[in-house]
Amino acid sequence: MATINLKAFPYSEDVTCPKCKNIITLYDPEGSEYCVCSSCNSFIRFIANDTPVIQKNAPPIKQQPVLKLGSVGLFNGYNFKVIGYIEKKEKDAGYAWREYILYNYEKGYANFAEYDGHWTFVAGKEFYPNLEKLSARSWEFIDFEDNEYNLFNKYTAITTAILGEFDWDILYEWAKTSEFVAPPNIIYKEQDKPGTSTADFYLGRYAEPREIADAFKTDIKLFPEKIGIGANQPSVHAKRWFSVYKLTPLLVVLVAVIGFISLYLNPQHMVMDNDFFILSDSTKVNEFKPFVTPSFTLDKSSSALEFSIKSDIDNNWLETTVVLVNEKDNQSWEVTESIEYYHGYEDGESWSEGSQEANVLLSGIPGGKYHLNIYPASGDTRNKSIHININANPVVWRNVWVTILLLCLYPLYAWLRMRNYEKRRWMNSDYSPYETDK
Repeated sequence: MATINLKAFPYSEDVTCPKCKNIITLYDPEGSEYCVCSSCNSFIRFIANDTPVIQKNAPPIKQQPVLKLGSVGLFNGYNFKVIGYIEKKEKDAGYAWREYILYNYEKGYANFAEYDGHWTFVAGKEFYPNLEKLSARSWEFIDFEDNEYNLFNKYTAITTAILGEFDWDILYEWAKTSEFVAPPNIIYKEQDKPGTSTADFYLGRYAEPREIADAFKTDIKLFPEKIGIGANQPSVHAKRWFSVYKLTPLLVVLVAVIGFISLYLNPQHMVMDNDFFILSDSTKVNEFKPFVTPSFTLDKSSSALEFSIKSDIDNNWLETTVVLVNEKDNQSWEVTESIEYYHGYEDGESWSEGSQEANVLLSGIPGGKYHLNIYPASGDTRNKSIHININANPVVWRNVWVTILLLCLYPLYAWLRMRNYEKRRWMNSDYSPYETDK
């Protein structure tokens, strides 16, 4: 068992390998029962009177540890010393990863687990007491501290190489492990350890290589490059989605409220609704004589005007140039609108296209007295009238709906990116909640 309840790290001790006489440094000499000779790979146990006895040969490591044994760092609020290094793999599979045993003199042991460049800080109930509440059962998900952890993987872990010191026979351990993820966290459930009938639970939190390198004063260039997406790697897309999905409904409501307030403060009212008879201009083709409408007044300092121009054209067209004229200073606004309406009967079916009405919106019109100069033209010179309707300060709900749609586009984009990220994460799992192509 780890030596705990101390005020500082215990003094290290040197022991001699019984086989090759190499000096082995123990960083927790009272708490360590096993160690490995880095020279001859002997797996040594300390028995009565602390006599070192060789148990077996440990497999040599395949990769040099990024964190050196004996290095010290402040991480997650605790001082840790690296005292062991383990290489593991899944039984009957090629997935391999590395673990670094961390010793803290107040709490005991924790570790860093590294797979494909993704690092996780893992600790048990000594650091996270609420883990004690979890019990061994066939979990599909785990509710823990207001998070739902979903089953991600099941495997039996086998130790393939070790360095350093340990308080248990790690080479004899074949633990059945289940992983449950709720990024950036992960819960490990280990069962069927030798000599135990219950499950042990460990909580892991994703860690960036930079923060580990800074904590243990290690060159970041030594850290392996990340490959793919880690099981509990946090998603920046999920962070963006959860930021906007709560804000967007508030913005939608705000836009609607602004529309209603605008309607209340500047109520829509009609300033013109007239039929105007038009006369053909015999000197010009398809044109009618221009005419001037009666005057109307805009009381507000600035108003929007919505024009509705209608004509009973039939299988023909009408084009109207409308000039809004301020009678005080002759400032004018000119727009041209076309109306086309065609219909017929073909191959046993009726059809139609176009409309007998056109709408025009002008905004920011100063207050004052105005009239319209109308210049009509049409392909049907028999046309006798145009109907003009003008509403001041219309609430353009189309703009409101367009604004709401635009507000929803980014949340939709964030959700799609998040979903794609999660689908890529769960590609590494046999328990993916997403459908995969067969």
